[in-house]
Amino acid sequence: MRAGGGGQNERNKYKSMQGRSAQRRPLQNGIRYGKTEPQRTGQSKTEAGKNNRRWIEQIRMWRSRIAKSSFLRPGVCVAVSLLLWGYLTYLAPDQENGLSQGQLEREGYGGSLKEEQLVVSGLGTEEQTVTVKVSPRVYTREEADAVFFEIMDSLEEEIRGKNESLQAVSENLKLPSYLDEYGVRVRWHSSEPELLSSEIEKKQEVVLQAELSAGEYRADFELPVTLVPKKLTEEELLRKHFSKEVNRLDEQQKQSSSLQLPMEYQGKALSYRSAEKNSYAVIPLLGVLMAMLLLLQEKSGQQKLEKKREQQLLLDYPEVVSKLQVLVGAGMTVRNAWGRMVHDYENVSGKKVRPAYEEMRQTYYQMENGTAEGAAYRDFGRRCRLQPYLKLSSILEQNRKTGTKNLRELLHREVVDAFELRKNLARRLGEEAGTKLLAPLLLLLFVVMIFIMVPAMMTMG
Repeated sequence: MRAGGGGQNERNKYKSMQGRSAQRRPLQNGIRYGKTEPQRTGQSKTEAGKNNRRWIEQIRMWRSRIAKSSFLRPGVCVAVSLLLWGYLTYLAPDQENGLSQGQLEREGYGGSLKEEQLVVSGLGTEEQTVTVKVSPRVYTREEADAVFFEIMDSLEEEIRGKNESLQAVSENLKLPSYLDEYGVRVRWHSSEPELLSSEIEKKQEVVLQAELSAGEYRADFELPVTLVPKKLTEEELLRKHFSKEVNRLDEQQKQSSSLQLPMEYQGKALSYRSAEKNSYAVIPLLGVLMAMLLLLQEKSGQQKLEKKREQQLLLDYPEVVSKLQVLVGAGMTVRNAWGRMVHDYENVSGKKVRPAYEEMRQTYYQMENGTAEGAAYRDFGRRCRLQPYLKLSSILEQNRKTGTKNLRELLHREVVDAFELRKNLARRLGEEAGTKLLAPLLLLLFVVMIFIMVPAMMTMG
């Protein structure tokens, strides 16, 4: 009894420890994480780990199912489109609030005239659709003056470009014709326009005139500008002086048929070549392209020849099998029947090359030169590379092993299949021919339509 009681006490103690450890572990999504009380046996730890892994695997499984669902992405697209429609229809700010009070928004300063289609209620018994033209917003006199002076305060910084200021201008100025921010147009004038477009040798004073206009209001402003010679490097100065020398020589030699350039300048010998060279690098590229096209043409030609050969083999197959059946049925051996067919083909005058009989002739002379009959038939089927010929070679090779017991019946079946194959091939070739004739028919239809439409249109005109 003492032993039994001790066991019961141990179990109660174990349960109470489990309860305390369970209270200390936090719950997250139905899974207990964190440090737990040490278990009394290794088996309990293993079971707890298995439970945690089982929960994690289930979560991953559900996530993968959701990700792989075929309806999830379409459903998301539909939901997003419905939310966007609802926002734009009922929540997005638009002109409806202003229209309810009889107000239409204008475009900003410098904008253009716009037209609005409005549905008006109250004009009659039914709603009326009216086109309303809305002019852009314009400045008042006071607003225009304030804007003009505001523009001139910042205009110097905008037009000076790479120059330090308008009192030392050696680079091009940036003269805008329209200021989007204010909706104001600008026209520029100068007291010395030729100086602004040419290089100067010394310091020059000019005046820039800016004519600002906003609607019906205008104002003129003047900007003093000081032009200074551009700072040139030694190479730029040398090139500039050389260009002047060439211009001088051109003036002197205007009566001659050509311009004689100086062969020496400042004690240095000169040589010339044209900066615009004819590029011949395209020639090798054209050669490579032509080589590729020739290779493609050759490959395409080989494919066409191979396709034509296969079609001719299929067309000859019923004749080959039927002749072989007749000769074997007359009592000849397969080899003698094969030789008879080859000799008949060779004795035809003005014969057309037929791939099936050419392969049969090669097979016949292989057997005459000592090749085993079965091996020769097998090579015949491999060279033809078509399923009917492979089947025939297999029948003939099998006949060498088992005898001629069922050969006639097998050849009869093969003849029936061969003629069925011939009919299907003829039907397919007819369909291909009809498809090829479709393009000329469409072209003729187009020409006929032109002949009909042109006189009709000229009569109506």
